[in-house]
Amino acid sequence: MRDNALMAGALACLAVFSARAEAPAATPSAGAAGSVLEFVDGSALHGQLERMDLEHGVSWLHPEARSAIHFKPAHIDCIRFARAENVTMAPTCHLFFANGDDIFGSVSNLDGGQLSLNTWFGGTLSVPRGAVSAIAFLPRGYRIVYEGPYDAGGWYVGNNADQGWTYQDGGFVGAGAGTLGRDLGLTNSMTVEFDVAWTGQYSLLVSLYCDPREFAGNSFLLESTQISFDPNTVRLVNAAGAAAAALPAGLDQNKMRVTIHCNKEEGTLEVFVNDLLVKSWEAGNSYKGAGTGILFRRVSMPGTTVRLSNFSMAAWSGRYGPDASLTATNGDFIHFINHDRTGGKITGIKDGKVTVSVGGSTLAVPLERVTQISLGGAGVPAEPSGPWEVRAHFPGGGSLSFQLEKWDEHGLSGKSAIFGPLEFQTGAIRRMDFNLHRPKADLAGAGGREFGDLDE
Repeated sequence: MRDNALMAGALACLAVFSARAEAPAATPSAGAAGSVLEFVDGSALHGQLERMDLEHGVSWLHPEARSAIHFKPAHIDCIRFARAENVTMAPTCHLFFANGDDIFGSVSNLDGGQLSLNTWFGGTLSVPRGAVSAIAFLPRGYRIVYEGPYDAGGWYVGNNADQGWTYQDGGFVGAGAGTLGRDLGLTNSMTVEFDVAWTGQYSLLVSLYCDPREFAGNSFLLESTQISFDPNTVRLVNAAGAAAAALPAGLDQNKMRVTIHCNKEEGTLEVFVNDLLVKSWEAGNSYKGAGTGILFRRVSMPGTTVRLSNFSMAAWSGRYGPDASLTATNGDFIHFINHDRTGGKITGIKDGKVTVSVGGSTLAVPLERVTQISLGGAGVPAEPSGPWEVRAHFPGGGSLSFQLEKWDEHGLSGKSAIFGPLEFQTGAIRRMDFNLHRPKADLAGAGGREFGDLDE
């Protein structure tokens, strides 16, 4: 009883908002600033991370508290940082690992049982081949053009009704009709990724290659490609008409991750939800719009809200886009730019070529003809499960899971089952997840004294 009363008093004292991430509040918290600590029960606390270690737990600073508040990691869902520094490197591939990690880097060599790669956080590293499930080669000119939002700067809001689009804690929340857009300076093809969370029935229209400043009214120009989403369906809408596809079964009831690949050269469009391909369309001439940006339109439905967050927008050129159709395989496969694929034993990567043994013959295939390599039989030593097993997400994409040892003003240290000891600057992290393998429902009712040492 004392623990419950103490927690309630602390929440009231610190003006903590309590709103589940999948049911976003309609208005922002007054005076909210800095990073956000989110708990497994859906409550959240603004402030700043001071340090983390095995002895003190998570030490959190808040303007209304006299000293740092210490929390147990078992009660934390994630920490979203107010801003993250861009990672400076020009990756050539996206690597996916058997434990769910993924990083951007460059592969230099595959020889026998070891893969050599260059990373931003550790320079040149060597990892077991068995830890790698796939290597997706990035298209020519791939670059991140926007990631965020960290604030509302650079976004255009039009036709904004009462409680329309408002910036709140690293995302935009819409509770009424309105448009939200950004000029990205796009000239080539693009990849757009974002999280959607909603309450009730909703309707969201995404317009690509448009001028977001021209959509202050209700009209939408059909020169640009448009994709609409509701809880069950995704639709392509353009001058040629409309076509629909059902969203994958078994999705979370009120949140999803959307990925859209627009290939201007081939005139195609692909929509993925939670990394599953929903539909590929021939978009034809619809990419010939005069704009270079993106726009979201929220259709007003009383009593519903939509939250958009975790945007990642990339531009690229060439005949193919980033390959997101990753599936586990029992054998090795090579995917080609003409959408064919062939199986065989991949024996090496060197000097810009991948060698594969097929039917007793060895072929050397130039990497410029390859979009993805899938490696069968991937496996990796299991991460030791525990309260300090975390996953860090980085600007520009990519994530690493590891056992956290320490986080302070000097940096972060930990240990990965794949990469071994890790040390890097904490400013390169945009979000850190806790309790990776435990259902949140089990944790929400957990006891404990999260606010036990609040200065009363």
